Amino acid sequence: SHTTEYKIVPRGHFIKILRVLYFPFVTALNLNLLPRHYQYCHQGDSYATEVDEALKMLHIMVKDSAATSDEDWSFSTTPLNDFGKTIDDILLAFIRWSMVDNYHENPEDGNSCTLIGGINHPPSETEKINVSKAFRRLTAYQHWMQSVSPDLQDPPLTFQSIKSTLSIFSLHVSHDECERLVWFVNLGKTDLANLKSQSPRETTRMFVWIAHLLFLDEKAQTKGLIVVDDMADIGFWDYMTMLPIQVGISVDRFLISVTPLKAKNVVLMHRPKWAEIGYSLLSWFLTKKMKNRVTMVEKGQENDMMMKVVGGAKFIPIDFSDVEGLISKDIIAQHY
Repeated sequence: SHTTEYKIVPRGHFIKILRVLYFPFVTALNLNLLPRHYQYCHQGDSYATEVDEALKMLHIMVKDSAATSDEDWSFSTTPLNDFGKTIDDILLAFIRWSMVDNYHENPEDGNSCTLIGGINHPPSETEKINVSKAFRRLTAYQHWMQSVSPDLQDPPLTFQSIKSTLSIFSLHVSHDECERLVWFVNLGKTDLANLKSQSPRETTRMFVWIAHLLFLDEKAQTKGLIVVDDMADIGFWDYMTMLPIQVGISVDRFLISVTPLKAKNVVLMHRPKWAEIGYSLLSWFLTKKMKNRVTMVEKGQENDMMMKVVGGAKFIPIDFSDVEGLISKDIIAQHY
């Protein structure tokens, strides 16, 4: 039964504690859990000078892989129809992931953003697009989707099929003043009791749908992603048992190490004491640049900090936390 398969044992709790502590920071830094060969440029990599050329090259790599291996490159479990997207859109997301530079502090491309975290910047005219790097990340995506394919079929993954599970969570998505995509997570308005009664299959399906909503967004690809997490002073035990350990680790790996997303900043609000202690311990091992990728919001400073992070109330959903917001229908709600 699912209860036996996902039973949480003390060792599992320890693993999950470590995962919880590092998750916001590796998300902000894009420190991947995949082997290093997935992440970096290698000698012999193939490059393109234009996006259209890169897209054609990536199509050829996929076709060659399909012809010479047992890999399933049909993208049959990817919810393309639900988002009005094509396979080209999937490939383009990985090309853009390979293109953008997450670490330009003083870009010279004419684009700027004064909000915390800044924005992604494309390569200069003298730099080329590493298509092989995009293909490695795409291959990791394809492998992960295959690993959970039984959960994504019957019925096919659509908004209607995950709507009931999604209603348990308090998740919102919008664009900020710099056009970055912002993912709002509110644990205080999440139905934890109902969440724990959900099957691992339904929880996985919901997060896979959300992940595709995020990385298929053009602005997320070109400008970057901001994650705003209201922890709502959640208790340690509730947080540790919120998701089955295998589901939590699998979903984290998908979001951090597989999807073509580059988070510019992770914002943590209403942190419980145990989380503050955990961060204090972890901060000893973080560089200044690492710390700059995470924004800790102190109580009473929520509205002021959100102005600096996203640009003010008109970029914040009405239902998010106790922060002033004006968006009545966010990107997720537009699917209803």
